Amino acid sequence: MARTVFWMIGGVLCASGIMSLLFSFGADYGDFSQALSAAGFDGMEDIRTTSFFPLTVFCLGLGAPILIGLNATAWRKTGGY
Repeated sequence: MARTVFWMIGGVLCASGIMSLLFSFGADYGDFSQALSAAGFDGMEDIRTTSFFPLTVFCLGLGAPILIGLNATAWRKTGGY
């Protein structure tokens, strides 16, 4: 039961981190898609991290090791194939 809870926590954290990547980058005049449409593809130096970036790093930094750690020992439950 505990492993299932950790799988769910790791999955939610990774999914939240991946979804918040959409809002983690932007410019002074909007989010990433608005910045590219306003500045063009040669305006990439205007792109900066937003306030969502620490949340993204936290979620991916915590969720990925949980899932990797659980997956590293999952083969033992299957009898080693």
